[in-house]
Amino acid sequence: MRRARRSSALYVTVLIAVGAIVGRLIPPLAVRFEGQSPRPGWTAAVLLAAGAAVVGVLAWSTWQSLHKKKLRINADRAIQLLAVAKSCVLVGGVFSGGYAGFVLAYVGVSSELARERLLHGGAAAVAALLLLVAALLLERACQLPGDDDESKDTATSPA
Repeated sequence: MRRARRSSALYVTVLIAVGAIVGRLIPPLAVRFEGQSPRPGWTAAVLLAAGAAVVGVLAWSTWQSLHKKKLRINADRAIQLLAVAKSCVLVGGVFSGGYAGFVLAYVGVSSELARERLLHGGAAAVAALLLLVAALLLERACQLPGDDDESKDTATSPA
C-alpha cells in the first residue's frame, strides 16, 4: 500500500499556472463565442472564503488533537480529512490561478466594468489562495508525529 504524501511545491505551482493560463484565456474566448466577457459576482469569493474558513478550522482542530493533545483519531476520519485536504488543494490552486489570470486580462483597461471585474476577480483569487493555504495546513496537520521517523528508519534498516 502506497503512503499518501503532502502536496509538493511543484504540484501546487503547476495547478496555479494551469489555472492562470485558462483564466487568462477565458475573457477573449468568451468575447469571441458569446460576444461579451463574463462578469463574476461576489458569490465565488464568498463561497471560497467560507470554504477556507471551514478547512482552516478543520486544520486547527486536527493539529490540536494530534500534535498538541496527542489524541488518536479514527482511521476513517483521518482518511476523510486527508481527502478534503487534497481536494481543496486542487480547487484552491486552480481557482486562485484562474481568477488571477482573469484579473490579468483586465489590468490596464479603464472602464467601470473592468474595475468591477478586477475587484470581484481579485477577491475570488485571494479567497481561493486562502483555501489553498488552509488545505496545505490541513495536509500538514494530518501527518502523524512519527511519520518522518518511520520513513527514515525503513529506508536504512534491512528488511
